[in-house]
Amino acid sequence: MTKGDFGGLIVAAWTLSILLLVTTATSQSRSNRTLLERLWWKWATDHARGRRADLERMIDASDHAARPDPPTLDYLQREDVLFQASQRVFRAKLRIPAATSVPAGVVLALAVASGKPHEWQGAFIAGVLLWPMVFTVVIMQLVANQGTQRWTTEIVTVRARGAYEALLKPLTVAGCEPLRELPFHGPQVSAVQALEGLALALEQYALQRALPDGRTPMPQVVAHYSSAAALVRELRDGVELDRPDEGERALLEMGRILKILADGRMRDFAPDHAASEALLEGRQQRQARRRQVLRLVVFTVCAAGTGAVFALASPALGIGIVTAIAAVVAASWDRSLQTSTSRDST
Repeated sequence: MTKGDFGGLIVAAWTLSILLLVTTATSQSRSNRTLLERLWWKWATDHARGRRADLERMIDASDHAARPDPPTLDYLQREDVLFQASQRVFRAKLRIPAATSVPAGVVLALAVASGKPHEWQGAFIAGVLLWPMVFTVVIMQLVANQGTQRWTTEIVTVRARGAYEALLKPLTVAGCEPLRELPFHGPQVSAVQALEGLALALEQYALQRALPDGRTPMPQVVAHYSSAAALVRELRDGVELDRPDEGERALLEMGRILKILADGRMRDFAPDHAASEALLEGRQQRQARRRQVLRLVVFTVCAAGTGAVFALASPALGIGIVTAIAAVVAASWDRSLQTSTSRDST
């Protein structure tokens, strides 16, 4: 096998892995198990069983936590199986494109470098080198949320479990030596971050269920989940401000939240319509911002292509045109960023 054949094989492997990732992305938004999830199902079941045993040991070792009832523990284990299977498959599908994007860029850059030298060859080599990596990152971002499109609370449950486990750990440190693990983090940092992650998961679930069929809204669902997110953020602030007492209160409240999730009685959270309206308004602003950024990206790509054509056609004239295009693009991005900053401050 020659070097050219080997390079072509690398580029083909990267292209096929991207194609596989894109074509199978929507499969993880369906209710049934995918083929890869079936292959990982036994591993996920065994792993969830071991994690349940670890959680029970942590609860027994805690002075303030009460052991949840068996239905709640069963619910946590059941949701953990779903999460472990879907995440394991998703990460496995990401590894091949990520691993082959770098050598694919090197192969393409070497192919451009071996061609006829010209004035813009260095820029082309740099662009071709980075193109597979940038394209892979963009595709990963586009398909990252496909697994959360399923009508299931597995993400919420896993985040709630993570917050509960973080609160089971000591929130105070004694002695004159810092912690060995993450010594520059306070003992409450993991609990605060886990509670914030749970609040974000609750809001994300509420937004996804706001329009389940694209037309008919579910305002009560958004109101109750927004209320739950507001309660979790209140617990987060309390843990940061008063670790001993508020940590115990947050642990008890998280036990109650797990019980509510297991029973499916989200109406036990009083609806907060103000929070839901703010959540929906924030979503609309983010969507408008994304559309604006997308338009600017398209404009930038078109402007860069136009500048490259003029630069190749006439180097003397191209420098002036490229400079003018760069100034227009920079002004457009600056105006967009200033608008976004002023909107956020208001």
